[in-house]
Amino acid sequence: MGNSVLDVRRLSPLATTTGLLSFVLVGAAQAMYGPALPGLTQAFNLPPGAAGMLVSVHSAGAIVGVLSAVPLARLAVARWRVGVSFTLLGLGALLIGLGLSWGLTLAGGLVIGAAFGALVGSINGLYAVGYGRRSPAMVNLLNAVFGVGAILSPLLFLLDFARWSTPFFVLAGFAALLVPLGLLMDDRLPVVKVADGRSRRKRSVLLVFMALLGLGVAVEASTIGFAATYLIAVGVSANTATTATSLFFLLFTLGRLGIIPISLRVKSVQIVFGSLLLTTVLLLAANVVSIAPVVMVLLGAPIAVYFPNCFNWANERLGAGGGDTPFMMSGSLLGGTLGPIIVAQIVPLVGERAIMGIIGGISGLALLIALWIKGRLVV
Repeated sequence: MGNSVLDVRRLSPLATTTGLLSFVLVGAAQAMYGPALPGLTQAFNLPPGAAGMLVSVHSAGAIVGVLSAVPLARLAVARWRVGVSFTLLGLGALLIGLGLSWGLTLAGGLVIGAAFGALVGSINGLYAVGYGRRSPAMVNLLNAVFGVGAILSPLLFLLDFARWSTPFFVLAGFAALLVPLGLLMDDRLPVVKVADGRSRRKRSVLLVFMALLGLGVAVEASTIGFAATYLIAVGVSANTATTATSLFFLLFTLGRLGIIPISLRVKSVQIVFGSLLLTTVLLLAANVVSIAPVVMVLLGAPIAVYFPNCFNWANERLGAGGGDTPFMMSGSLLGGTLGPIIVAQIVPLVGERAIMGIIGGISGLALLIALWIKGRLVV
């Protein structure tokens, strides 16, 4: 049932360009929060750690934005979703940049998150059906471009700006430039009907893939969030830990770029298993202190290729363009939000030296679920 949808629609060069630019935008938006937190803390005289609420409201908004595709799917207003999302993202960035109050700043993060979720869900789903047999490779390209935005936007904070907020004005300007392109782009997917006898089975498979995507993204978010903390806990200097984290992101971006030609020749399921297996082994190897910094750098590549190819695998099993993308994306976003929180709750009980072991356990669980899907479920 899945392959027939792939030939329904082809994306125009304009739509392809708009999709790629949208992922530069959302990658840049997500990466801005970290560098902005110290400035926010000082500007609003917040207690330590309170500025992190901005990241939480962004995540909540992203889940709402992704799921917005469900009620909008059959409404004509969905035709303008991409342009409206660019507009909302720009308005949210302006709210943060203006710094009028902490409440309005949080509202800005919520609005950016909603736009982020709507764009990530709709454009990923569109790329999954828009290029025929090349769609899996294009999904990988799309997510590689996301990494480019995430690398470039923090650099704005290193420039000699008068205020910490100026990068958000730059983000708002970029979003405004994309609004006309967004209004020309229709991201609605063909509606795919599932026979009644298979709909219940399909829902079960969808739930399992949501869990699999959530666990994988939990590993990604937790590794990124706790890498430096872990390295310092095992005796690595702060400078070395920072360097290793930077090189992790370099390998992460190279991994997403490098997997594009590979995904044209290798099945998505094989890439997923390779990613999970290598990630689990490396997370366990990170417990060997003498090689921990090198291992943390190497983790960037297998972690990078997991999400887009697990998404591709799910589309192959469930039928690309079948309306399941919002649920798959919400599963991944929920995993990325809850994963670091769960790890943070366990760490005080076992110590910071056990961080990579905990994350390795999550990765191992994802590997077991992937094996179960491959061996037991037939869609």
